[in-house]
Amino acid sequence: MLLRSWLGPSACWKDCTRTRCCSPPWIEPYRRQQNTKRTGKARTDEAIARDLAKFVEWVNTECRRQGRTDDIPPDERGSLVASRFRRTLAWFIRRRPRGLVAASIQYGHVHTRLIQGYAGSYDSGFPDEYAFEDWLFRLENLAEDQQALDAGEHVSGPAANAYRHRVAGATRQFAGHVLTSTRQARDLIGNPLLQLHHGEGMTCVFNPVHAACQLRGTVDDPLVTPDTDDCRPKCLNIARTDRDVLQIQQHHDALAEIVADPLAPMIRHERDQHELRRLRAILDDHEQTKNDVNP
Repeated sequence: MLLRSWLGPSACWKDCTRTRCCSPPWIEPYRRQQNTKRTGKARTDEAIARDLAKFVEWVNTECRRQGRTDDIPPDERGSLVASRFRRTLAWFIRRRPRGLVAASIQYGHVHTRLIQGYAGSYDSGFPDEYAFEDWLFRLENLAEDQQALDAGEHVSGPAANAYRHRVAGATRQFAGHVLTSTRQARDLIGNPLLQLHHGEGMTCVFNPVHAACQLRGTVDDPLVTPDTDDCRPKCLNIARTDRDVLQIQQHHDALAEIVADPLAPMIRHERDQHELRRLRAILDDHEQTKNDVNP
């Protein structure tokens, strides 16, 4: 389910035509032999490992048959097992659009925050894997933010000063920091300096006390995160970088074309004009504060 959400038909077709085969020949007979009813039982690790081994064998056979060199080499760490894909799954969940929601649907979680627990506990170790990937992702964003500020990027919005403070403080504290275990990452991502969450046309300098969105978790939870898809325009946690404003400008220009259409329905025309004025005010404020800083 997760992969289907992110792999488009064109990409699938390209891969299929390249190999001239959509799947190993034993897949369909295997499916027909299985009971299609949900029995409430997951497949065993042994069964998954056997299927992975058969898949690797099929890929390498096809590579040899077609004279390809991009086969799957032997792994010095042993055979492929399901648990070795946890970091891969964590990478996709953290970095792909709607990844956390897709994972929640896939695994039937009541809450969308996997780092609160995998199936209700930390026994599997997966929350630590996710936290480690989250840690790496935040450090990458932090490095980009610091480089942008060093290059003269302007920041506006009610949380602009807090944004600059956190980027500078987190860079001093965490640049070059080495983790010796994934569990350490889960402890560190609760640090207030790392609570910078980039959304569409905005950056949340997260303070749960001031948050106007629906929080993922409780206010007193050190790992609580904002819902950037539910960002409220008047939230005090909002900062807007030049990169954010570029997205707003693109949205503004696209909306202006719609508003200029005389055939647009009246109710939609009024709604879009209201949104256009709101975006224009954000752009003007960003430009005005930039002029105030650099008269």
